[in-house]
Amino acid sequence: MRKRAAGVPTYSVPEAAALLSISQEYLYRLIQADGFPAVRIRAAHGQGRYVVPARAVEQLLDGAATTGSCVESADFTASWRAATSVGAPRRADDHGEA
Repeated sequence: MRKRAAGVPTYSVPEAAALLSISQEYLYRLIQADGFPAVRIRAAHGQGRYVVPARAVEQLLDGAATTGSCVESADFTASWRAATSVGAPRRADDHGEA
């Protein structure tokens, strides 16, 4: 979490996976299934790269530490999206016109 402390707002998928103690492949599957917040960086419809918001990783881990119970990543992701999507532009591939 040193990157976040240094002001870097995102983690690469390998970095986030290491912080969460899960495999990179599993984190990629979660992201692609809308089970974890991420930003896809790409041009048009070509290949791209995912980055994970540092706040998402920290809030998920803090939530588990604070409550002392299991935090479901899918529930966390749904509330993250609801909280951060207010006023956000929709993408054309979100079943709507951008």
